[in-house]
Amino acid sequence: MTESWRDAYREAILEVDPAKIAHRIEVAKAAIRKRLDRQAEPLTKSEFEDIDGALRTLRFLTKEAA
Repeated sequence: MTESWRDAYREAILEVDPAKIAHRIEVAKAAIRKRLDRQAEPLTKSEFEDIDGALRTLRFLTKEAA
């Protein structure tokens, strides 16, 4: 199982350059969407919960960056 959405999410939440935050958030959201679309590899309950928490945090960061 690839962890690319987790890597993109980590980069978004650790970004300190205000000019790059919005882009990092969009990359993370796209990686999460890609993971959710990958039906050949079902989500575990744990990964579902991780994604839910990540999306909540990304929404918060989006509001803070605006």
